[in-house]
Amino acid sequence: MSAAAGPVRAGRTAVITGAASGIGAALARHAARQGMAVAACDRDAAGLKRLRGDLVAASVPHALHLLDVTDPSAMAGFADAAQRLAPVTLLFANAGMLRMGSVLRTPLDQWRGLFDVNLIGTVIALQAFVPTMIEHGEPACAVVTGSTASMTTAPDLAAYCATKYALWPIVEALASELAGTRVGASLLMPGAVATGIFAHDNPNRTAPADSISPERVAEIAFAGATAGLAKILTHPAFTKAAEARFTRVLDELAGK
Repeated sequence: MSAAAGPVRAGRTAVITGAASGIGAALARHAARQGMAVAACDRDAAGLKRLRGDLVAASVPHALHLLDVTDPSAMAGFADAAQRLAPVTLLFANAGMLRMGSVLRTPLDQWRGLFDVNLIGTVIALQAFVPTMIEHGEPACAVVTGSTASMTTAPDLAAYCATKYALWPIVEALASELAGTRVGASLLMPGAVATGIFAHDNPNRTAPADSISPERVAEIAFAGATAGLAKILTHPAFTKAAEARFTRVLDELAGK
């Protein structure tokens, strides 16, 4: 699929949830550089104000909404505004949060908060945008931001990993449901990225040596969406970690 015929098209709209900072902001700015209109939302007013300045400077049509992705009514209104810019050919269901804690000691309200934003918020965005993307009949793609945590585990990240694991079957099921349409579905799986996602629980955390910039993630995400990749992995070395884990799981299923 070429860029001209695919979802990354000048004059069409890219939608990004969780766009005030980090990967989301980089996705929005990258879309603007492709000549796309940008519809972006977040609950961080200051971050959206910074993004608005960049989009004004880029002279691209845009609609920025301050909202909580767990609010279906607010998301529906955002979807209406996005479609008024131009047909949506790219949806980045990117909003997410991270909280640390063990399985036994993480408060239940923290579990619920993570699932509400990372999982339910994603489904709300998909339901608000994808049906209209299908109706337009243009090549389009819904990209869900998962994580390398969608296939691995890490200490004190059980709840976060669980939400990212859950996105895997959702995206695969969505891709099956979209068969026969011109809309695809991809799971974006970032590894270490230089963002502030750990700032709430670990503000002094040192970035891993293999961290990449949000801008590099955006480049990889757009290339993956254009190519129609089912899984968009930012750190290819994680395939070895996935292979080791899946091999172990197969051994466990075989009773070894």
